Amino acid sequence: MKRMLLGFGVGVLLASIWPLLSLLMSPFVIVVGAFYRTQYSRLGFAFLAGCLWVGFHWVNIQSQAINVDQGRQQWQLEGEIGRVSQQQGRVEFDFYPAGPFNKLKVSCYKCPLTLSRGDNWALALKLKPIVSFHNPSGFNYRQWMLSKGYSAQASVDVKHTYNKKLMGSDIDLAKRINDLIPGSAFPVLRALLLGDKKAMPAHYKRLINGSGLGHLFVVSGLHVGIVAMLFALALSYFQRPLLLVFWPFSTTLAVSAGLGVGVFYAYVSGFQIPAMRACIMLLFAATLLLQRRHSHTVHYLLLALILVVIIDPLAFSNMGSWLSFGIVTALIIGMSVSQHKRWAGHLLSAQWLAFVLGGVILVTFSMPLAPMGFLLNLLFIPLISLLVLPLALLAVLLALWGQGGLLNAVESGLQGLLDYLWVHQELLTLGPSIHDDNRALIGLGLAALLLPKALAGRYLGLTCLLVALWLPVQRPLEGGFSLMVLDVGQGSSALIETAEHTLLVDTGTRFLSGMSLADYVVLPFMRTRNIRQLSMLHISHDDKDHSGGVDLLKPISQQVITQHNCNNENWSWDGVYFERFKASRFIGGNNGSCLLRVVAQSGKSLLLTGDIEVQAERVLLEEFKGKLSANVLLVPHHGSRTSSSEAFLKAVNPQVAIISSGVLNHYGHPHAQVVQRLNDRLVEVYTTASHGAIQVDFEPRQERLSVSTYRPK
Repeated sequence: MKRMLLGFGVGVLLASIWPLLSLLMSPFVIVVGAFYRTQYSRLGFAFLAGCLWVGFHWVNIQSQAINVDQGRQQWQLEGEIGRVSQQQGRVEFDFYPAGPFNKLKVSCYKCPLTLSRGDNWALALKLKPIVSFHNPSGFNYRQWMLSKGYSAQASVDVKHTYNKKLMGSDIDLAKRINDLIPGSAFPVLRALLLGDKKAMPAHYKRLINGSGLGHLFVVSGLHVGIVAMLFALALSYFQRPLLLVFWPFSTTLAVSAGLGVGVFYAYVSGFQIPAMRACIMLLFAATLLLQRRHSHTVHYLLLALILVVIIDPLAFSNMGSWLSFGIVTALIIGMSVSQHKRWAGHLLSAQWLAFVLGGVILVTFSMPLAPMGFLLNLLFIPLISLLVLPLALLAVLLALWGQGGLLNAVESGLQGLLDYLWVHQELLTLGPSIHDDNRALIGLGLAALLLPKALAGRYLGLTCLLVALWLPVQRPLEGGFSLMVLDVGQGSSALIETAEHTLLVDTGTRFLSGMSLADYVVLPFMRTRNIRQLSMLHISHDDKDHSGGVDLLKPISQQVITQHNCNNENWSWDGVYFERFKASRFIGGNNGSCLLRVVAQSGKSLLLTGDIEVQAERVLLEEFKGKLSANVLLVPHHGSRTSSSEAFLKAVNPQVAIISSGVLNHYGHPHAQVVQRLNDRLVEVYTTASHGAIQVDFEPRQERLSVSTYRPK
């Protein structure tokens, strides 16, 4: 039975990360199973069942989801409100409609509605497909959302008369706890207790994500286990007087109640995968404890994995599930690897294994790795587990009885702690240079560190790591440069690299939460190229979709140019000629955009134009007509009909035109007239909405431009 469960689990894991490989292995498994002994055939068919289980549910969830070609839609739906998150300027909630969709992620901007978990509402919704940004080694947002069961994103039409509350839910304990710690007043405490980080200030999010402390601010198995243990111990203590009358049910009642409270806490926090795993493991452990039987903890973990993928077949499509199960596996092995160590040695071994295995997972998913996270977790896991979390739970209990003073004290203490860590955030988030050219070798080195001592894996691992950290990233040759127009949706951001310099033109937009696409797209891409400093940050103009991440990127930029200090100037870097200029009659706004022209040693050139419109184009034709010609044009204003006039395109005369625009954006960019003008001139047209990120390599000596796109087929 254990072999079959193991085979099923391996099939699920393989299908989650390499669905095509699992499909190709299926005939091989069937053939081998037909010729070998029964036990191996059962193992093979269990593996095949795991692959099919994941594949079937992927097909099912994608059939329910709105595809991009279906466009935006207007719906009037009735359903139940799920988890609600209050944010600055909007309310975000899950919506379970009684209709064709499984689950919707809904935003209500400047929301006049009072929405609570469990209420039934009739809502007028504007639905749109879930769309990913497609960048090298980028995060697949659509896959992540689909794996969580969402069929589409939506926003509430707040002025529509259809919106009305159909039925309110009872004021239960879960709702009271949720209302006790609103994100506006308790952003850190809410993140710690309920795993809701939406209201946390952006710099706190950057700190905990970059330092490896993010797992402490989700409702993990650790949280659930501590809650269950504390309640079981407390109930056991209060039953001590009953021992005088030979009360026989003390252990049964304490363990059962602890399990029940742990499950309730997981429910209040949204029943995420780590909490689900912890509840299943607690259930098995409690059952065996009450029956006075014992089994190895690994068996609990295997059963938990099987039940998790039965409940949520797509759980392992996300990094979080891999981290959750992987780190728990490492902790179990680390705590049981030797019987001769003291508890401190066991704890250190377990934490080291968890750090290294977590590093393998992070590197595989192109995430940063902070070595200081090892020391921080050694300190903060006991601190949070033994002091902060029990104190926070006590504060919630007191607040339920009308005494909210301790809640404020705990929140103030947590914010003070994070403020102190933020002062040292550069040190805490410092990590090794992990880029696309050494990522596989670093992953191999970390994996080798996990091998048993007898295999001398540590020496192999350290050798791999040392070699990998010395590997340089491949940069353009002297006299040439590369352009990467990143997919940042309805906005613009482009990175130019020469042999020794890096220039970023625009940063993408900023969100209401304070986070920006510099966090989610620009900086992750810079990490894949091992870029830690920018020679220049060039902001074409002040619109948020171009300058949203400027505050985040200023500290790592040697020079910052905006439309307000955009002087006509030229310079050379590594044999590449740069020139910036603007239409002199305009100071700010779209027409005041700062332009940049780049020319390689071969004579091939690039022109970046910001959001200039026809008025600025006319002035530029008068003042700089001889400097506008370019082989590659980043089309003005995302392809708006107010730009790219015939006269301007004739002066530029591009071979390749790149349009940075979002999928199904509200403005209709790029407009058909602009695309037609480019087609009439036989220009190759690429859009980030259709092609994802677009890379153009300008070699020092070349006859034809090399264009690469990054949208998966």
